[in-house]
Amino acid sequence: MPSSIVTLQQAVRAHPVLADVAERAWASQRLLRRVVAHLPPLLRDQVQAGPLEDETWCLLAASPAVAAKVRQLAPVLLAAARAAGAGVQTLQVRVQGHGGAPRR
Repeated sequence: MPSSIVTLQQAVRAHPVLADVAERAWASQRLLRRVVAHLPPLLRDQVQAGPLEDETWCLLAASPAVAAKVRQLAPVLLAAARAAGAGVQTLQVRVQGHGGAPRR
């Protein structure tokens, strides 16, 4: 009896809600790759893509200091995101907690 192996990606795409969440996560990661050049080189590894919902994009910063700098760059990052074709109007920046969960 042959067993069918389903990859995680296939399973996610087969479930509409999971597929939507996964697509938004992938879109957020793609968008970060498009705008990361506008971050100072030392901060690039300190910022991760967060939720992308409707017209709001969230970036996750490794520390409060990184978050403060990213907030200063928000107009530049939003302009770059729009130039990349994203309909983003608002940028939120959250600090990741030690457990990986974002803090506001």
